[in-house]
Amino acid sequence: MAKVRTDAYALNDGESAYGVRTLAVPVLDGAGHARFALAVRATPSVITKARTEWFLSQARSCARALEVLLLSPAERRPPTP
Repeated sequence: MAKVRTDAYALNDGESAYGVRTLAVPVLDGAGHARFALAVRATPSVITKARTEWFLSQARSCARALEVLLLSPAERRPPTP
């Protein structure tokens, strides 16, 4: 769990389903607590080590957008500049 908190994402590399790689990022509230999570799943041939940062960037953008849909204005983080 400490590595997940430090890296700000979780990686499941076939631990729960053989041949499936999952990246998960938090949907944070205004206090910085994870309220929800967004997961991206595919085969390791799609989510390669070389493409992991790209997938994480896309997932983090989507997670930020989900804050607007899932949290009230009072619960959200301030907008990023």
